[in-house]
Amino acid sequence: MNNAAFIEDWNSIVPFKIKAADLEAPTEHFLFKCVLNIFKLMHYDVSSYENMFSEPIDKLTMRRVEFVARINYIYQLCSDSKQTSFFYVDLVKPTAKKVKHLLKILLNYLFYINMVKETVLEKANSCTERYFELKAKLNQEQIIKEANKVKVSNMNRDIDKMKNRLPMINQEIEELHETQKSLRKKLSLFEAKDHELGEKVIRLKMHQLHLSDKKITDDEAVALIEKNESLEQEMGVLTEKEKQLQETNIIHVESINQIRPSVGQIEKLLQTEFDGSYIALRAELEEMTMEYDKTQGKRANLECISEGLAQTCEKIEEYIAEKRNELTVRNKVLGKSERKELGYVNRRAFF
Repeated sequence: MNNAAFIEDWNSIVPFKIKAADLEAPTEHFLFKCVLNIFKLMHYDVSSYENMFSEPIDKLTMRRVEFVARINYIYQLCSDSKQTSFFYVDLVKPTAKKVKHLLKILLNYLFYINMVKETVLEKANSCTERYFELKAKLNQEQIIKEANKVKVSNMNRDIDKMKNRLPMINQEIEELHETQKSLRKKLSLFEAKDHELGEKVIRLKMHQLHLSDKKITDDEAVALIEKNESLEQEMGVLTEKEKQLQETNIIHVESINQIRPSVGQIEKLLQTEFDGSYIALRAELEEMTMEYDKTQGKRANLECISEGLAQTCEKIEEYIAEKRNELTVRNKVLGKSERKELGYVNRRAFF
């Protein structure tokens, strides 16, 4: 290592800065400052040497001897050689060669210490982390252990409670057995009733089939209702015609009543001599009489037809009412049978 590199390394780590001129012509104070600072970085206790040069000469000599012995020990330790030594004269009259060799050895040892220190600190930190992890794990296991103890204690307490409740549970089991027997008896009764209901359903279905043979279909009922409505419409038309004929008849009756006096007079005149005008009047009278008779006949005929239609409508209405009653009864019977059958199915599903 040349002097420039050494000086750069030294000044990068040691607080006491050096120069090339100091290395070429070293003094005791320069060497003392260098060694004292590097010993401090090595964490050696050098507090007794810091004020060494202010002490009396006899004590100064003793301090120098002690300091040289300390330097020699570290020097040999760092150089790993017993042949390398540092003497008293090397301190009081230092040489450039000796000083350079000593400071380089101490600086290399300081670098080594720092490197080992980092490694040791890293391992120590790792061990410390591992220690705290294991300690935390141990604490967690201890907590789990305590929790398990509490659980075991609770379980033992629950077991004691269950032992105390065992007679009550046995009694409840016996009561449940009795209840089971009672429910089985009820179940047998329900099964018997279920069988009876099944037979009733069969009878109702047979009755339903019997009624279905007698009932009219919905289409027939609709056809009868439509026929009744058409007959009612036709009867309304005929009634309207009857009213019109009655009104016409009334008009003709009034006309006849108006001409009757004239007819009487004409008949009187007919008994006497008459000319061609009388003959025409008589012919017209006969024609009007015939028309009146025809109108009376039509009226009587229409009255007979109206009475016949009214009787027919009454019979049809009675027939439709009867069929509607049958349809209502059939729907009620079907509804009851469906509800009973649904209840029967639900009870079978329940059991």
